[in-house]
Amino acid sequence: MKIGRFVFDGHIHCGKKDEMLATSEKKGIWAEVVGVDNSDMILFDMDVYGVDMGLLLPSMLGTTNTLHKEIVKRHPTRFRSCCMDSQTRLRAAHGEKEWNINDAVKELDDVLTADPDVFVGIGEFAPGCMGTVRKPCTSIERYEEYSAIAEVAIAHDVPMYFHEHCDNTGIGRQQAFHVLGKVINEKPDFKVIIAHGGGDTPTEIQEACNVAAYGDNVYLETGYWRAEYYEMALKDYMLSAARLLWGGGDTGSRLWYPQATRRGMKFLEPTKVIYNKNNWVGDHREADYQPDYYGWAMHQVKRLLDLDLATQDEINLIVGGNAARLYKLPVPKYCTFACNRPDLKIK
Repeated sequence: MKIGRFVFDGHIHCGKKDEMLATSEKKGIWAEVVGVDNSDMILFDMDVYGVDMGLLLPSMLGTTNTLHKEIVKRHPTRFRSCCMDSQTRLRAAHGEKEWNINDAVKELDDVLTADPDVFVGIGEFAPGCMGTVRKPCTSIERYEEYSAIAEVAIAHDVPMYFHEHCDNTGIGRQQAFHVLGKVINEKPDFKVIIAHGGGDTPTEIQEACNVAAYGDNVYLETGYWRAEYYEMALKDYMLSAARLLWGGGDTGSRLWYPQATRRGMKFLEPTKVIYNKNNWVGDHREADYQPDYYGWAMHQVKRLLDLDLATQDEINLIVGGNAARLYKLPVPKYCTFACNRPDLKIK
């Protein structure tokens, strides 16, 4: 049984190996990865678990808009994609030209203008964020950069993924949220998705919920959330089910390894998302094992009914309805979602 009328995975990595390119000039978080089409692996799990469509997210250096476009064109009824300043990032990493926000937003504008049927958002990383080889910036400079990105997003009516709250190469979590809040207040039409829902601990998620309440166009991705964490948003009148976007949580990434190697794991809850993922190990990151992301993430959604945290109509919004509205997706003729309900604050 599907978890909703229309199920949309909002966080798929389809277009890379979690493996460092042999010729990569950078290491660690700045390493260039191997670009590949792994859509067959993604579609297998989507079919098994009843996922109708999904959003592809370019991410690490080496993932490109070009490859993601090719994948969407081959599977137009199953995928849409976000875009990044992928070529601007590559030029900076290769030492060809220093990264700058003007080149980055021009690349975004060009891509979104050329293929609006393919690219429906900006991300996973906003320009200048994780993995970008660049000069360190101040909070004021980052505010100016986000303001420029917002202008492009508003002009094309697409959302931007905000990932900087877990980017240890940037200005820091607190300052990043502060900068985002300022831009949101100044540009209320700026649509933002807080990647990974802000984190996977109650404190991190509550902080992200507080930021999301700044404006009516800020969404929280819930792929990493335990069922109990949804309560923070579902019972907040400023948010509700209308601001939540479900996803498997890095679906398609094979960068995880057994938890037994992590100290203190036996003291954590076995249903926590950390049991389903982990950090990269050295330069050889991709394992043959493909984690079952949908099993864990879907189980959390099913538990919302058992915990009396959401109705099925609200779940339908979370797992697909909100994405259909945000990304202007095609849905079956009789697939309807809750609308005109003041308690859900749906426009």
